[in-house]
Amino acid sequence: MPSPDRTRTRREETLAQLRELFLAEGFASFNIGDLAERLRCSRTTLYAVAPSKEQIVVAAVRSFFKAAAERIGGRVAASGDPARQLAVYLEAVAAELQPASAAFLADVAAFGPANEVYQENTRYAAERVQSLVTEGVRAGVLRPIHASFVGAAVAEVMNSIQRGAIQSATGFDAAQAYRHLADLVLAGLTSAPVDEQAVTGTWVRYEVADGVATIELDRPESSNALDLPMARALGDAAAAAAADPGVRCVLLLGRGRDFCAGGDVSAAHGAADRAGYVLELARTAHRAVLTLAGLELPVVAAVQGVAAGAGLALTLVADVVLAGESATFLTAYAQASLTPDCGTSWLLPQVVGLRRALALTLTDRRLTAGEAADWGLVTDVHPDEELVESARQAAARIAAGPFQALGRTRRLLRDAPARSLADQLGIEAAMIAEAAASAAAGPGSTRS
Repeated sequence: MPSPDRTRTRREETLAQLRELFLAEGFASFNIGDLAERLRCSRTTLYAVAPSKEQIVVAAVRSFFKAAAERIGGRVAASGDPARQLAVYLEAVAAELQPASAAFLADVAAFGPANEVYQENTRYAAERVQSLVTEGVRAGVLRPIHASFVGAAVAEVMNSIQRGAIQSATGFDAAQAYRHLADLVLAGLTSAPVDEQAVTGTWVRYEVADGVATIELDRPESSNALDLPMARALGDAAAAAAADPGVRCVLLLGRGRDFCAGGDVSAAHGAADRAGYVLELARTAHRAVLTLAGLELPVVAAVQGVAAGAGLALTLVADVVLAGESATFLTAYAQASLTPDCGTSWLLPQVVGLRRALALTLTDRRLTAGEAADWGLVTDVHPDEELVESARQAAARIAAGPFQALGRTRRLLRDAPARSLADQLGIEAAMIAEAAASAAAGPGSTRS
C-alpha cells in the first residue's frame, strides 16, 4: 500500500498534468476516459484527485489559481518598492495568464463551479489592487485617489476579460488585456491631472503659442536621451497638448546638438533591479508615444544630429519630419543587445517597409538625412541653421489651416492599417460628413 506521502505526491503530479492540459485545450470536451488516455494514467489515479470529472476540473482550476497567486505574491514581495508594486502585480497576473488558452477561459466561464473559482480570484485581485493603491498613496508615490473605486473598476475589467468581451472588442487575449490594464491604471495613478501639472520642467520645455504646442526635449548634455524623469515629463507635455482645446498642432524639438539619442539605459546599470528599471523606463516612454500617436492633431518634428532608438520612434509618430543636414537616423538596439521599444517594431515597417525595417534593426545601419528622405523617414532636408525656423513655419501653417479636418485626416491614415477596406470606407464616409457639417457651421477657434 503506498505511503500517504507518495499518494500526496502522485496527486500533485496528476494535478500539474491536468492544469497543463486544461490550460492548453480547455476541459469541457474531455471525459474521464479521455483524460486517462491523455495523461497515460488509470482512472483510479484521476479519482484520487477528486471523485468525479466535474470535481476534478474544479480541483485543477483551483490549483492553477492558487499556484499563480503564490508566484504573484512572491514577485510583489520581492519588489519591495511601493512605486513599482502595483505594476509588478498586474504584470505578474498577465504573465500567469499567458498560458491560458481561449478554450480554457471559455470553459471556465461556462462551467459554474469553475467560474466561481475565477470570481473568487477576481475579488481577491481587486482587493489586492485596492491595498496596493492605498499603500502607494500613503507612501506618496501614487497620487491620491479613491482606492476602492480603482479596485472595483479593475474587477469589472477582469470580469470582462474572463467573459471574452475585451477580446471581442479589441482582439487582445487575457495576458495582453492585463498588460494594457496595467498601463491604463498606472498612467492614471502616477500622473497628476493635467490642470495640476507644472508641465514645463527640468527635462522638457512646453509652451503654447498661436495654436502650436512646442514640446522641446531639454537634456542636451545627454543628447536628450530619455531617463525616467524625462520620459514622464514628455508624457505630461503630450497629455497637456491633447487636453488643451486651443492646440491645433504639436511641434517636437530637441535642444542642443542631437534630437534624441534614445533611452538612457546607462541609468539602469546603477539600479538594483536592472530589468525592472528598463521595464519601467519602457512603459513610461510608451505612454508618451501612445499619447502622441493618438492625437487628433498633426505633429511636426525637427531633427538635428542623432535620432536613435526612442528618438527614432518620436519621428515615426510625427506626420511631418524636417531634418537638418547633420541628422542621422538609426535604431541602435542591436549594439546595446536590446530589442526595439517605443513602438519602433510596429511603426518602422509601416513607414519604410518590412525589408528596410529589418535592415535597420538587424544591422544598426545609420542613415544620413538624405538617405532618410529617400527611404520616406523624412519629409524635407534643410540646412541646420534654418531647421528650427522651417519647422516652426510648417507648424504655424498647419495650425492656421482647417485643423479639425487635418487632425481627422491624420487619424484616418494612421489607423487605416488596423482596418479592412470596408471598415475604412464606412469611417471615411462618416468623417467626411462631419467635416462638411463643421465647414457649413463656419470655422471655429478651438478643437471640438
